[in-house]
Amino acid sequence: MSIAQTFESAFDFEKFIAVRFDDLGFSVKVNNKQNEPGYDFLAIKGQRIIAVQVKNYKNKVSIKQVTKFRDYMDRSNIKEGAIISSKGFSVPAIASIAAEKVKNFHMGHLCENKITWDYLSQSINKKAAKQKSSHYISVFTAKGGVGKTVVSAHLAGAFAISGYKVSMVDGDPEENLFRLTGENASVPNSRTGQSNRVKVSKISDWDATMLDEESITIFDCSPSFERNSLNLLKKTESFIIPTSLSPLEIGNKAEVLLKTIDKIRGCNTTASIFIILNKYYIPNRKEQQRYYDIKTIISGLGDYKCLMIDPEKKVSIRESKLLRNWGTESDLAFKTVAGRCYPRDDFLRLTEYLMEHLNIS
Repeated sequence: MSIAQTFESAFDFEKFIAVRFDDLGFSVKVNNKQNEPGYDFLAIKGQRIIAVQVKNYKNKVSIKQVTKFRDYMDRSNIKEGAIISSKGFSVPAIASIAAEKVKNFHMGHLCENKITWDYLSQSINKKAAKQKSSHYISVFTAKGGVGKTVVSAHLAGAFAISGYKVSMVDGDPEENLFRLTGENASVPNSRTGQSNRVKVSKISDWDATMLDEESITIFDCSPSFERNSLNLLKKTESFIIPTSLSPLEIGNKAEVLLKTIDKIRGCNTTASIFIILNKYYIPNRKEQQRYYDIKTIISGLGDYKCLMIDPEKKVSIRESKLLRNWGTESDLAFKTVAGRCYPRDDFLRLTEYLMEHLNIS
């Protein structure tokens, strides 16, 4: 089965293909014009501009669909185009293009995480750029019971279904994450019935291997700062601090958060820090005031890389029965109910937020 079939939506598949073109040395410009439906994004390298259309279909792309895109190119005076399919192309569709030796036109499908070209009229060279290493994210709060393991696992799952190669490291010597997932966390995909997998390892294994082949590596930290690997914390580029509106978790005057930030900055002065409200619900007036008071305290630190994410305008992890009960099954809490899954939506929004604020392609 093609890897493209594991995507929840055509938009997720489009984003994944855009990343593959980035790997080939192209910059990507998404088509946001509703009156320009003929392509999904432009792949740009120097003077070369390729209009790319992606097809996340159950069946192979037919001659009719290829011809329709070529006609659009002619009407729009597009010089170069490419169709990327999740299931490939019919033999006649490829044969019709090959027989005409069509110039400036390409047809490819996704296979084993890469684009395999069924028809390539001219070379699309892979850039000889610096090798990408993993982006390291640590989930840490200097207090237990705030949902670090839940956030770590489901953030990893959201990155995985967004097309990234992800690994998780259980940084807590108690190894609660590893006990729940084993060596692989299962990320259910309701549309296909298939599951993606996220590699999980113990901190001792990570120290031994120091692998960088994943796009994203997420550490589930111990709430006891001293029990975490100092090497791990220094390598981290982004910290996620889960908390809630409860005074026990956030502190009446942000004591828990201030202690957490102080611990982080004691060993890592350059990482970005994001505070996310977990188990979020519509707050009462007193809780709203507590949030605004604490947001003022965090802003007053003068640490421009430390942000408290607005739960109403940006992202929060909503209170959910699915998340409360996660761990009774091996799958992450991404199964849909009546076509909806709030945990999946929330963590995909968090993934999108992080991508906007961090150097993640």
